[in-house]
Amino acid sequence: MQLVITLAGQDRLDLIEELTRVIKECKCHIVESRMTELGAEFGAHLLVDGNWNHIVKLEHALEAMGARDHIKVGMMRAKDAQAEDENVIPYGVDIFASDHIDNLHELATFFTKRDIKILDMSSSRYPAPYSNTPLLVARMIVKIPVGVRIVSLRDEFLEFCDQQNLDAILEPVKR
Repeated sequence: MQLVITLAGQDRLDLIEELTRVIKECKCHIVESRMTELGAEFGAHLLVDGNWNHIVKLEHALEAMGARDHIKVGMMRAKDAQAEDENVIPYGVDIFASDHIDNLHELATFFTKRDIKILDMSSSRYPAPYSNTPLLVARMIVKIPVGVRIVSLRDEFLEFCDQQNLDAILEPVKR
């Protein structure tokens, strides 16, 4: 059985250690996680695996941890994982650009309109050296259906990036 967990709260030195200890004590395993400092706050997404009784124990332990430490905890039991989709090819997308409010939305729209699922997206914003111009760096993993002509998609993507003034790379995910 799997449990999807989201946490948000004030960051502190031992928060990840406490969270991983609670999971370990409930005899569960972390399948996937993203835990990070967001400004002065903390945010985490985890997929945890365990026997049903261990998952129930973990749900109670996380609720107690959230109440005690003033952390917002969200949990949802995951549906059974389906077999890996063999009709898609994972591609990585790296973007570098001056930051505009619509950049990420326009990127998401580009892929969604072409029935390409965004598997993962991460981004950060920082001031450029010397000029302090706000810059955006984003990384996405998308699932391109095998029937899509990659050369045509790449041409469309480069045209889109040119219109949006984005510097980007679209390349297969390599192991």
